[in-house]
Amino acid sequence: MSIKGLSHVGVFVRDLETMTRFYKDIVRLEESHRNEGRNVFLSSDKRREDHEVVLVTGREGEGGTIQQLSFRVDSVDDVLRYYQSFKKAGVSISSTVSHGAGVSCYFLDPEGNRLEVFADVEVEGGRGYVGPLDLEQSADQLVAKIRSESSTAMAR
Repeated sequence: MSIKGLSHVGVFVRDLETMTRFYKDIVRLEESHRNEGRNVFLSSDKRREDHEVVLVTGREGEGGTIQQLSFRVDSVDDVLRYYQSFKKAGVSISSTVSHGAGVSCYFLDPEGNRLEVFADVEVEGGRGYVGPLDLEQSADQLVAKIRSESSTAMAR
């Protein structure tokens, strides 16, 4: 189990549309998708990486701008191993979820900064189950849950 690299950075913003235009028009990133009014996902090359920057509403006052640092691992089993090692070490786990195409474990460093380890899951149609996950389940069970929701959505 090892980190394969920094995948993306989440940035808290005050004005989502102004920041989106800046990152698209000036920095030249392309929008891969969005959750209207909440966040926008941007990439330098959508074929290579779904998103590298996430703009997230919620920045207030002089508060920090970093929303999260996200690290990719090779497999869902690696996420599960990290999850177990975090529990054993007493690391604060903030959530375990699927965003529709992977398994994520969010956790906090000693100063409360939000971090994520995640593994991608291939899903027909690009997106499957979105919501909380029980990382006490096996990798096979988690992948099946994510993929089964995709089948249901495609049948509608």
